[in-house]
Amino acid sequence: MKRLFFIGILFFTLTSCATKQARIDDIYEQKIPEPILVRIELAERYIMDLRPRDALRQLLTVQNSAYTYARFHFDLGMAYLALDERQKAIDSFSKAVKLSPAYGEAWNNLGLVYFTSGNNQKAEKCFKKALSILTYKTPELPALNLARLYLKKGDLVQAKRYAKISVQKNWRYTSAYIFLAKLLEEKNDLEGAKKILKEGVEANPDNPKLILEYAKTLLKLGQNQDARKWLEELITHHAKSDEAKMAQDYLEFLP
Repeated sequence: MKRLFFIGILFFTLTSCATKQARIDDIYEQKIPEPILVRIELAERYIMDLRPRDALRQLLTVQNSAYTYARFHFDLGMAYLALDERQKAIDSFSKAVKLSPAYGEAWNNLGLVYFTSGNNQKAEKCFKKALSILTYKTPELPALNLARLYLKKGDLVQAKRYAKISVQKNWRYTSAYIFLAKLLEEKNDLEGAKKILKEGVEANPDNPKLILEYAKTLLKLGQNQDARKWLEELITHHAKSDEAKMAQDYLEFLP
């Protein structure tokens, strides 16, 4: 589970890294000299390839000259996080947000490290700070992280509220739809779960994970014919996916 957590953070972070300009980052607007930028971009490629030790090696070679750049500390935090050096990751992300207070990704990842370390109070502050930054391109992430945090605390009202905010921030964010649906299902609101998953499927008609969750909810409601239709569509259009294999299993048990 720990490794999956790291991979999830790396995926979301490096999706955003791909949008960075070569010379000037559009989030914190710091010009980075070419020799340092080359090392940073190489480190980011290593992080994307799940090679954190190689990434760390590249970053440490320019540590003295890159110390004033938020992007450097963010990437350093990512490398330390992947190596499970949590305190060093906290220190690095903290330096990134100190240098660039509007660095939403760094606030969100700082919150994630605190959250997985059991410090819910600091995590909550970081997630709320990330969510409040109007220029942050993926506010759905801290919103859903807040939903998960409140669920862990047993506050279902706030968990539901922030899950809805996550969907509002990005109407195609699969994880938010599934989280909200499971939350409603736990409250025995299967019709509510069906409604939110239907909205998710309409927003993401080619997403096998959402289609499978929608079909499973239809089965729980006893709507077998509708479920069969979605399961068969899933198998037809996503034959090589893990979800298609699960759909086939469900079909075998249908009358």
